[in-house]
Amino acid sequence: MTPDTPEQIAGPGGGSVESFADLPPPLAHPGTTCWKITRADRFRFLVDGAAYFAALRQVLIAAREQVLISAWDISSTIPLVDPEAPPPDDGWPVRLAELLRALTEARPALHVRVLLWDFPVLYASDRELLPAWRQNWNPNPRMTLRLDGTGPVEGAHHEKVVVIDDRLAFMGGLDLAPARWDTSSHYMDDTRRRLPTSGEPYPAFHDMQAMMEGPVAGELGAMLRARWARVTGEAEPPKPTPFLPSAWPEGWAPDIDALPLALARTAPGDEMTAPVSEIAALIEADIRAARHWIYMEDQYLTSRLVADLLAERLAEPDGPEVVAVIPRIWDGWLETATMGVGRERLLRVLKNADHYGRLRVVTPVLEGRGPGKLKIHTKLMIVDDIALRHGSANLNNRSMGLDTELDYHLEPGLVDPVTGTARGDDVRHLIAFILCTLLGEHLAATPDQVRATLHETGSLRSVLDRYGDPAVRDLEPVESGDAPDDLVESMPSPVPGDFEAPVDAKDLRAVFLPDLGDIAESKGARHPYRRILILAGLGLALLIAWRFVPLDGPLTVERAAAWIEGVRGHPLAPLGGIGFVALGSLVMAPILPLMIANALVFGPIEGMIYNTIGTLITAAIGFGLGRLLAKNGLDTLTEKFPKARTLVEAVRNHALKTVIFFRVVPVLLFMVVNLACGAAGITWRTYLLGTLIGQLPGIAVLSLFGAGLGQLIQAASWTEVLLILLGLAALVLGFRWFSRVAARGRPKALDDEGGAGA
Repeated sequence: MTPDTPEQIAGPGGGSVESFADLPPPLAHPGTTCWKITRADRFRFLVDGAAYFAALRQVLIAAREQVLISAWDISSTIPLVDPEAPPPDDGWPVRLAELLRALTEARPALHVRVLLWDFPVLYASDRELLPAWRQNWNPNPRMTLRLDGTGPVEGAHHEKVVVIDDRLAFMGGLDLAPARWDTSSHYMDDTRRRLPTSGEPYPAFHDMQAMMEGPVAGELGAMLRARWARVTGEAEPPKPTPFLPSAWPEGWAPDIDALPLALARTAPGDEMTAPVSEIAALIEADIRAARHWIYMEDQYLTSRLVADLLAERLAEPDGPEVVAVIPRIWDGWLETATMGVGRERLLRVLKNADHYGRLRVVTPVLEGRGPGKLKIHTKLMIVDDIALRHGSANLNNRSMGLDTELDYHLEPGLVDPVTGTARGDDVRHLIAFILCTLLGEHLAATPDQVRATLHETGSLRSVLDRYGDPAVRDLEPVESGDAPDDLVESMPSPVPGDFEAPVDAKDLRAVFLPDLGDIAESKGARHPYRRILILAGLGLALLIAWRFVPLDGPLTVERAAAWIEGVRGHPLAPLGGIGFVALGSLVMAPILPLMIANALVFGPIEGMIYNTIGTLITAAIGFGLGRLLAKNGLDTLTEKFPKARTLVEAVRNHALKTVIFFRVVPVLLFMVVNLACGAAGITWRTYLLGTLIGQLPGIAVLSLFGAGLGQLIQAASWTEVLLILLGLAALVLGFRWFSRVAARGRPKALDDEGGAGA
């Protein structure tokens, strides 16, 4: 059963052609606000995962020569049909990789190529491990998955595109990944929403995808083939045979035919190519063109560009209404600390600008169980009935310039490149149909009811006020974000993880400490790790001499190894390792040698754990002492450490950013930083979070270095010694480079202060 068509809701759409004088000026211009204007012979909007997965399965079965997939995330095990319904009687598998494998084996001319973002280990717990090496993704040479690690380290390949035979394509916001399948009913207790491997339930999930047939599929196919060649170094795959049979699935009537549409991209630049920011330019054009309303569904809503533009429109006496549908579900603490902070800041900007009460930020409520039960994953903006933008780009900072993204854009004034005509009212009806369908889904209303209210009142706010049943489906106002106030106040803007463009290492000081003073670049300035690196080199040389020059004495290699094993096996060893670092740093001993020694004894993993706990204990004690000292003024602290006053002021002005900076760049003793942060009066949460973030990279490096020394003691051959030494040298050089880059950001006032930290 297929949903209502636009004709049933918005009136006839029988292929009318309007004169250019009747149409608004186009917003999409190739080379500025879009990549190119192309055409879909048939177009269908698919709401929610059940519709997309079912249509995709039918289309894949119709593939003859080429399937191209570009993915941010993908899973071989997801079923493409209702998990509890009887399997289709067509004989083809229902799980994604099994279906692709069966199709490839049955059709010798068919090639399947999957490009998956080479995600960092941070995402590993939520994804299929080692997908490029799994047999179910590479069963034969004509079915291949490759990881795409090109682009900035902090960037992602975020497009979600499937192209079949250059004849039909899917694009939008839905990944072929677990926890995406859901129906538009979003029943709270739907037992079909379970992860395919573990069987664990997941929350209701809302998103959209578009199905398009015609020249647009050829454009997207060419884009993906060129990217495949660039990533793999292989020859560009050939185009499929022209005029293959249509893959359009039976039972899925198109919403519109002969549709002109624009494609827009985001891509970061590199040494060879300029950055592409068509999506950001298109979003700006859309927002500025709004006259009545701007409707958004977005997963994040953190973009500074979007915040400024919407605030400008809300401040106008006769500006448009702004309605944003957002989720109250975050994927763990990392999203809360990054995107949650950015969204709270954006909401504050919009509310401060909403002088005329035209802003509504809402979140779905299901079956009277409160917000946070439906995850909004959509990336959609609708402006009046003159523009619709949908695709992979969120309204966050990274989608404007850091990640690779792909959106399509509909507007009545776009000219069909084949016929030279525009579709005018037909596109207006399609945009209205999509808006009414989405609002009806969220408010337990029919699209006809929503359309009638819009026609009567001309207001989205009236629709929100008139419809919605809290016991079934509703949209509840969002008064504030989910991020704690201290994080909102102390995090950089934009927050790490949501940068607008790639950030070079030399720019980190400007990101974290934008106004803490000039960078010390004097030729004679001492490197903060210079002494510790010299000592490490001398210690390494002595260790090699002791290890390989036969000397009689009480401390032989064998006795040292036995002593290490004895300490490591003692029941109180963990407490000893933690106390060794905590007590040593409390008496202001240099903390780096303590950490190295801990890792030498306990190995890299346990050593890193004990080092982290020990430094956090010392940091907490020092922070508490700093608070006590601050009650009597700063004189007690600054008599012994005059530069601590400068640090206190820096912490007060920049909080989390400064704590992280002085943990990465040890220009003051570890304990002095603890005392100064306590005296500055910042919160415990901000201080401990900044300490943990700033300490972990250094702790990891020092733990690896110490563990390497332990391996060196027990090396069995010169070959093994050489390999260990090469690894340690690379680690030291990398650490020195990192600290040298970070040290460029220290304030001049602290440039002459000595000491070592972590």
